[in-house]
Amino acid sequence: MNMVVLIVDDNKDVYDSLALILGYYHYSCRWAESGKQAEAITRSEKIDAVLLDLSLKNESGLDVLVALTRVDPRLPVIMITAFGTFEAAVKAVKLGAVDFLPKPVKAEKLLAALDAALRNREWRDQPIQEEDNPCPLRSRDPGTLAVIAKASMLAATNIPVLITGESGTGKELLTEYLHRSSPRRDQPFVRVNCSGFSETLVDNELFGHEKGAYTGAVETHSGLFEQADNGTLHLDEIGDMSQPLQAKLLRVLENGELRRLGGVRDIRVDVRIIASTNKNLEDMADKGTFRKDLLFRLSAAHLSLSPLRERVCDLELLADMYLREFAGGGALKRFSDKAWERMIAHAWPGNVRELRGVIQTAVATTPGDVIGEESLPDGLGREKASMSGRLDVAEWDIIEQTLEEAGGNKSLAAEKLGISRRTLYNKMARYGL
Repeated sequence: MNMVVLIVDDNKDVYDSLALILGYYHYSCRWAESGKQAEAITRSEKIDAVLLDLSLKNESGLDVLVALTRVDPRLPVIMITAFGTFEAAVKAVKLGAVDFLPKPVKAEKLLAALDAALRNREWRDQPIQEEDNPCPLRSRDPGTLAVIAKASMLAATNIPVLITGESGTGKELLTEYLHRSSPRRDQPFVRVNCSGFSETLVDNELFGHEKGAYTGAVETHSGLFEQADNGTLHLDEIGDMSQPLQAKLLRVLENGELRRLGGVRDIRVDVRIIASTNKNLEDMADKGTFRKDLLFRLSAAHLSLSPLRERVCDLELLADMYLREFAGGGALKRFSDKAWERMIAHAWPGNVRELRGVIQTAVATTPGDVIGEESLPDGLGREKASMSGRLDVAEWDIIEQTLEEAGGNKSLAAEKLGISRRTLYNKMARYGL
């Protein structure tokens, strides 16, 4: 069945141009030149997505956006405009838009945005939690949803998994989900922070020791590998693991055998390894500080979590979840318009963990039902966040221009930009290029 896209624009030529592109890719299109017409069509027909001009003749596209989301709160609306600004994009996202495209709209960006919006709607049409197997990560971001879907498939296997992402993005939650969704769910789940101990202590914790292995070893100690036998071992912050320990870990991955400190015999274990880090292991491997053979074994299944600033569409969902969590059975609080604008504009360097802390404090320090700006940290969502947004736009333009100059040759473009081809691919995916 063809997907139906409603195009709201007071310029018939713009509609014809967009409809021509979408028709080639088997989308069906409807046209409205005013908010009133758009609302009527949305009420009477099944519309899968909306392309909405920000500036209509006698009304603001933002007002139309509000009206359409009242008709169908799950309807994905993509804003388009010839006069796009970062501030307008922030306001559109706050009001419920899922994306913001500048005119003239390029076909590849339009199709990518529509594909993401429609996949997002498919997910939003489902309950946020599945009773049998809920994932603790909450997201409406297509990229994050794809990571969760991939994790669901990997859970049934014994393949080692590497989870990367900035601090606070939810790596521990995804690790727990992998274990709880696996056939090992009823077996031990053991976690160790590789940066929390000295090399000697981590070695002892992971592999154990025999009685008399060193001064003070008065009895035999089973390490975490043995304790996690038949279950899952989460190696958090694996980028901080020393190279001698990396070699021992590689041996366990390759043949399932370990030797305790002071031991003379090998011990077989059946452990599923999940590693996580906020570091770039590829760069570390290139510099010789992380074993390439270990990285190869770990990254066969790689899950990468995006920072919160790259998935602003999740902010409302997560904020609502934490407002409910900290209500404590009392009245549910909400943000004032000014406070929410600052929340949207903030770059969230601490990611979801920072968001949770800000909301917990805001709820605790707000006597009434409305959280105002005075309950937010000083500076949150002000100069630095706005500059971050402008830098993103500038980077987008530079990458796009360099790709055009390179004739679409990504290797050449990466060379001109002075970055690796992998980094270029990541940035292209981030900006929908």
